[in-house]
Amino acid sequence: MTLAGGIVGAPPATSGTLWPTGTGGSVEHTEAIVKGAQRLDGFVRAAAAAPRSTALFCDIDGTISPIVSRPADAAVPEATREVLAVLARRLGLVAFVTGRSLEDGRRMIPLDGATYVGTHGLEVLRADGSVQTEPQAERYIAQVQAVAVAAARDLDCEALGIVLENKRTVLAIHYRLAPDPAVTRHEILARVVDPARAGGLAISTGHCLFEVRPPLPFTKGTATRKLLDGGEFLAAIFCGDDLTDVTGFKAVHDWGRRDARRDACALAAVTAETPRPVTDEADVLVRATPGVHEALARLATAVHV
Repeated sequence: MTLAGGIVGAPPATSGTLWPTGTGGSVEHTEAIVKGAQRLDGFVRAAAAAPRSTALFCDIDGTISPIVSRPADAAVPEATREVLAVLARRLGLVAFVTGRSLEDGRRMIPLDGATYVGTHGLEVLRADGSVQTEPQAERYIAQVQAVAVAAARDLDCEALGIVLENKRTVLAIHYRLAPDPAVTRHEILARVVDPARAGGLAISTGHCLFEVRPPLPFTKGTATRKLLDGGEFLAAIFCGDDLTDVTGFKAVHDWGRRDARRDACALAAVTAETPRPVTDEADVLVRATPGVHEALARLATAVHV
């Protein structure tokens, strides 16, 4: 892995050409950068000027880990792990903000010095090992678990291509394996989502995904805002790929607008499935997870010098 004066790590096999060697230059000609190359350049310069005052927030699935049919099969490429390890050592904060549980998020990208936000902001594992769980979520566990039991009973998961992921306070219903997505989506809505919503629970969506969760005002964005307010940061970037990450994009933007000295950036990993609100709120668009790797590698090279 080259660091000083070179590119950090090697890109995933599907990546385009990396940016120029070193901390200078532009990414305008990088195929993986779809929009906002100059904006990314500006953020990298700000981070290089004050690495310990820089915060990186990163979603996992679809951002640093390619989307797969079964959540258990997802993995962060080794090259990206190496880049993130450099950033965890150099930046003031590296936080992985995920819909997965804390344990599952840390299993996917175990880094000393990193902070983990699990279940869309309902739980936080800080770098010092302390864990915070939103106590209000506890009173909805029985209701969410009743929905999980009903989903397993009422949905023909094998025939419909459904994978149920029970995260205790949240039930995730994945249908990327569906032979007919429209039929499967209808069954999920009719048998699980609509009854859960009628019972007062909240519903969120993602890539071929529904999540049943407590109706509480805790999101990736609220967790991001709390972490930013707890430190003396001058630069912050949030990397994400779906609707649940838009709250994180908005959190860094709101934080940045409160002080003219701050540099705030939202980076989206885009595919043909990316919802419009994601691209509308992002400052930088990159081509899926290889594009995120390139952006993070350039940041790591800049702050390591």
